[in-house]
Amino acid sequence: MKKTKIIKTSDLINGGCNACPTVKSDVYVLVLNDLNRPLENLDVNSLIMTIALAKGYKQHQEYDMAEDYDVYKNGTNEIAIIPEFDKLILKKGFTQHKVANTYKETSELFSVVNNILTQLFDVEGLDFEIEVEN
Repeated sequence: MKKTKIIKTSDLINGGCNACPTVKSDVYVLVLNDLNRPLENLDVNSLIMTIALAKGYKQHQEYDMAEDYDVYKNGTNEIAIIPEFDKLILKKGFTQHKVANTYKETSELFSVVNNILTQLFDVEGLDFEIEVEN
């Protein structure tokens, strides 16, 4: 597995008015192929989206009466990721997987992401390492 670094920094964000408190916010950046790619959150959906796009997948959105969801396509490989509350439904052909989007332990999160990458996206898994910057 290829080593991949996730850089975590913390910023203090001020709402801009006297009544708004200052809030600590964590920011994550995935370093993949010597490029820094910002992550929306440290969750399954953000990691999969960032890695799939870096590996050559194209993303588009499907709009349905019941749900809106993202579809990733690379050649004949097509995967739909449908958000459902705090879970994700991943569909590839006639197979369907349901996983949580967030995990308390990063090791569990990285394991789930690697399973999705290898089983559905046909991409080699990654050895994630978190580096905290001050």
